[in-house]
Amino acid sequence: MKKKKKIIIVLAVGLLVIVFVLANILKSGEKEYKVETEEIKKGDIAAVVSASGRVVPKRTVNISAYVPAKIINLPVEDGDWVKKGELLVQLDPTSYQAAVDQSKAQMKVAQANLEQAQMVFDRQKELFGRKLTSQEEYDRALTSLDVCRAQSEQSKAALSKAQDDLSKTWITSPMTGIVTELNAEVGEIVMIGTMNNPGTVIMTISDLSEIEVEVEVDETDVANVKLGQETRIEIDAFPDTSYKGKVTEIGNTAKISGYGTQEQVTNFLVKALLLEEVAGIKPGMSASVDITTEERKGILKAPIACVVMRKMDSDSLEKKEEKGTASEAKASETEEEEEEEKEKEVEGIFVFDDQRAKFVSVETGISDEQNIEIISGIEEKDKIITGPYKTLRILKDGNKVKILKKSKAKKEED
Repeated sequence: MKKKKKIIIVLAVGLLVIVFVLANILKSGEKEYKVETEEIKKGDIAAVVSASGRVVPKRTVNISAYVPAKIINLPVEDGDWVKKGELLVQLDPTSYQAAVDQSKAQMKVAQANLEQAQMVFDRQKELFGRKLTSQEEYDRALTSLDVCRAQSEQSKAALSKAQDDLSKTWITSPMTGIVTELNAEVGEIVMIGTMNNPGTVIMTISDLSEIEVEVEVDETDVANVKLGQETRIEIDAFPDTSYKGKVTEIGNTAKISGYGTQEQVTNFLVKALLLEEVAGIKPGMSASVDITTEERKGILKAPIACVVMRKMDSDSLEKKEEKGTASEAKASETEEEEEEEKEKEVEGIFVFDDQRAKFVSVETGISDEQNIEIISGIEEKDKIITGPYKTLRILKDGNKVKILKKSKAKKEED
C-alpha cells in the first residue's frame, strides 16, 4: 500500500515537471519581431501640393493685322527687344492710300453740292417770305439741302474710315517687351480674323519683367490651394536650384483629359508668380511648383510609414466607457451594432512597451513627404515602432518585439 502511494506521488511530481517544462518551451517559443524604434519629438511640418507645367510671361500680346495686306517691311526679329510705339510691321498701303484719295474727292463733291443746295434754299426762303414762290418749291429746296448735308457727313465718315485703315498698315508695339515668337515673313499676305477663322498672328510680344509658371493641379488638391500661398519653383533648365514664388491665379474651369475613360483626369490651372530674377529664363521652359498649403510649427510628428490601420477590438472601446452619460445613451445599441463597431478600422501607431508592441489609436493632421502630424493618442518622447515596413504590415497588438539597429533593420527590409 505504501509502495503504491510512493509510486503515485512520484508520477504526480513527474507530471508537474513535464507540464512546467512544456509551458516554458511554449513560452520561449513565442515569435519575437525585430523592430526599429525612435522617440516621438516635436518639429515643423508643411503640407505641400506639387505640380508641373511651363514658364509663361505674365503679360503677352499677339500682334495681328487689322486690315488684309502684304507685308512690305518687318524690321524686327525673334528675340529683339522693342519699346512701346516702335514699328513692328509695315503693310502695303497702296490700296488704302487710294481709298483715302477717293474719299477726299467724294467729300469735295459733297461739300460743293451742299453749298449749292444752301444757296438754292436761301433764295427760295426769301421768295417764299415775299410770297413769290410756292410751298412746294420751298419744301423741295429744304429737302435737297438736308440730303446734301447728309451726303457731306457720309463723305466725312468715309474719309475718316479710309484714313484709319491706312494708319493700320503701320503696326507698332503696344508695350515694351521682347519678340518671343515671329510667324511671318516679308511678302506674306496677312488676313484679319473672322467669327469662324482666326486671323494671322504675325508675332508675339512678351513682357518678361514678370514671369509666371502655369501648372495643372489635380482636383483632389486644388481645394487646398489659396491665392498668395508661398511656392518653391524649380526650372528644369537650371537644376539644383529653386526660386521663391506665390500663387496669383486659380482656374475655375476644369481641364479634363481622357473624358469617359478609366484614365480620365481632372485638373485645374494654377499660376505662380516668380518672385526672383532668373537670368536666361525663356517662355516655354519646363518647371515644377511646390505649393505650401498649410504649415504647423512645434507639433508632434511621426514618420508616415509607422501609421497603420488595424481593426478595432474590445480594448478600443474603453474610451466609450469613460464617457459616462454618453455610454448610457448607447446602452440600447444592438449586439450587431456593437459587433460592427468592433470591426471598424482605426488609424494608430505601435508603441514599444516592455518588450511588447502596444497599438495606440491616434488622431492625425497634415503631412509632408516623410512625416505626419500627431494631434492626440501619444505623448512626446514615447518610443514608437517605425519599421521595418514588412514587420509593420503583420505586427499585432501585444506581439513580442526586440529593438533592432537601423543598419540591420534595413537589411531585413531588403
